[in-house]
Amino acid sequence: MSCNNLPPDSEIVALDTALGLTFYLPPMPPAASELPSDRHIHLTWTVSRYNYHSVDGIRVRIEADDARNMSPKVFAYLLQPIIPGQTERSGSFDHVCSPTDLEEYPEDDPLPNHRPEWFRLNYVDVILRSRTEVHAFIRDVAEDVYRLKGTLDLMDHMLPGGEIWIGGDPDTTSSSSSSN
Repeated sequence: MSCNNLPPDSEIVALDTALGLTFYLPPMPPAASELPSDRHIHLTWTVSRYNYHSVDGIRVRIEADDARNMSPKVFAYLLQPIIPGQTERSGSFDHVCSPTDLEEYPEDDPLPNHRPEWFRLNYVDVILRSRTEVHAFIRDVAEDVYRLKGTLDLMDHMLPGGEIWIGGDPDTTSSSSSSN
């Protein structure tokens, strides 16, 4: 079926109703900044099916894409052993990056011979125990990315901070040294 030949609305079955799924949109916190910005990032998430008493976990995958004036790779991972004491290692999601993390952590893979072995990806893929954990996780990640974007916006606007002369004010130094 092409997009041009869609059935009438009366024939469309809403998946959330038909399958008993609850799609979740977390509330966004109030604007961190009223400063103008052309920075943005797009988050999408997918969730596996969950049936109470028959499924023990829910897989959640959140992807970041379509970023402007910031990297979509905002999820911090730490390379860790799959089994303690073994050499085989895998990246483990830890947190949404801070502005400093965006500067310091490389994209895709950790720096060789650098400890700890942090890196950044544009997705997080986790398994959680319940719908409550899923809702909280999606909300927390969305809020953290929202806060990151707001912080980056604030950092774009520099304010006067002050000044200091090291070794003395040149006007005072030159007039006192010329009078000697």
